[in-house]
Amino acid sequence: MNTLTTIQAIKKMRALTNIGVPFSFTYQTYSATKGTTMGVRAVERALLRPGLRNDQSKKADTLIAFTEYPSGEPKFFHLSLLLTFNDYKIENK
Repeated sequence: MNTLTTIQAIKKMRALTNIGVPFSFTYQTYSATKGTTMGVRAVERALLRPGLRNDQSKKADTLIAFTEYPSGEPKFFHLSLLLTFNDYKIENK
């Protein structure tokens, strides 16, 4: 499996989102407020969406907003917890 950094993966996700092509990814779940995880979550089809502004959250730079298909449900994941994107493994550097 080829590898990407988190920044490279987000750039590719944005490029696919801009042309309307859904992508898949996995991430480690984590709730900072509860201090818990529910394990690894696989998202089969998603597009990025506008995230939080800096005046809305201290974590605006690290929370990545996406919309899951076909439900259209808006969700977030922490950038540092991204594990895979399409056929790439993520190197967290």
